[in-house]
Amino acid sequence: LIHNTPIVADINERLRRLHGALPPHLEITTFFAWATRQWRHVFGAQPRLPDRPQVVPGLIEQHRVRWPELRHRTALLQGEIDFINEALIADEAAYQQASRAGRGFGLRPTERSMIWALYEAVTSALRDSTLRLWSALPREICLASPQHQARLERHDHILVDEGQFFAPSWFALVKLAVVRNGQLFVCADPNQGFMRSRLSWKSVGLDVAGRTKKLRRSYRTTRAILETAGRVIEALGPADGEDFLLPDYAGMEPGEPPLLVVTDTPQDAMDRLVNELAAAMGDGAVPLGAALVIYGENARKHDLYAALCTQFGAPRVWWFNEKTQKKAPPPGEGRDHLRMAYLDTATGLEAGIVFLIGVEHLFEEEPDSQRREDNARKLYMAMTRAGQRLVLLSSRRLPAAMEGLFERAA
Repeated sequence: LIHNTPIVADINERLRRLHGALPPHLEITTFFAWATRQWRHVFGAQPRLPDRPQVVPGLIEQHRVRWPELRHRTALLQGEIDFINEALIADEAAYQQASRAGRGFGLRPTERSMIWALYEAVTSALRDSTLRLWSALPREICLASPQHQARLERHDHILVDEGQFFAPSWFALVKLAVVRNGQLFVCADPNQGFMRSRLSWKSVGLDVAGRTKKLRRSYRTTRAILETAGRVIEALGPADGEDFLLPDYAGMEPGEPPLLVVTDTPQDAMDRLVNELAAAMGDGAVPLGAALVIYGENARKHDLYAALCTQFGAPRVWWFNEKTQKKAPPPGEGRDHLRMAYLDTATGLEAGIVFLIGVEHLFEEEPDSQRREDNARKLYMAMTRAGQRLVLLSSRRLPAAMEGLFERAA
């Protein structure tokens, strides 16, 4: 189980190319695809989710008028509703006592009472329309009766990858689905943990005392790339907490320093990326599959995809975030694909050569400490996708301290 679709598609495609098919006893899937199936087993129906992103904010706006003292932004309130579901908070008393460390804003007891009432109002309104939130699916299974939970599909072994992104309710559901005397294996990189804040294994219900191993050696990337990624975290976000794992650089391949290409405009950055890729792949010595393009929110993704398709041909560019390509690459058996993924969904992917584009804003000074640390962890994750070479393309100058970490390209 993993949280993002691109890595599932990538691993499945690799296994198909290596072995022709997946072993019959093995399934690789996203947590929510699996949780949706479990919900269907438990409750005997297909869960219905809001079909428009405006539905939940609209309900919050509609019901919050009953508590005019609640002045938080709608997006924060929606996040708090998801937090209640993900933290498996059963009632208002439990919410009053719940730790909200890492949430980024404080709440007084009176505000917690109002938010709990808002949570119940929004949840009730959704149920009146036979709808529910994604975040509610694991919670509803975990709080269901033993008779309902007996209908769960259970597994001998569950491996959770990228466990730093899993919420308490996710882990609770996973534990319910492991057979008696079965095995749960969790892999996590705390240096990348930019989605789940301040969670401990104990807080998510896992007794791991004496059963953990810290892997400080990286076998995927080079020392030059890993050290630079570590310095980005040190510069942007606090790296002195318990959740930051200091790597062991001994014996690592030195490698080439990450390269920074600064252009005048976003269009120039995109053109440079395509030209660099074309030059690297031109003689066929380097396969397209050795490269991964990771783009941030500042990149014009559709233009970037079109430019790559023009250069290499649409059947050879696999855009993980395009609707028809989320589960499999463009048609054609055994093709060598250039891969392209959005920053927030690139976790777990890897390539010999990685190009980053449209992520300039993550390097900027950010007054909010939590957001600054989140940005640092995102950059760390994206940079460490690279095995041999890392190229960062920026359409504007980075802060001097950041530029000094990279080798400048001509």
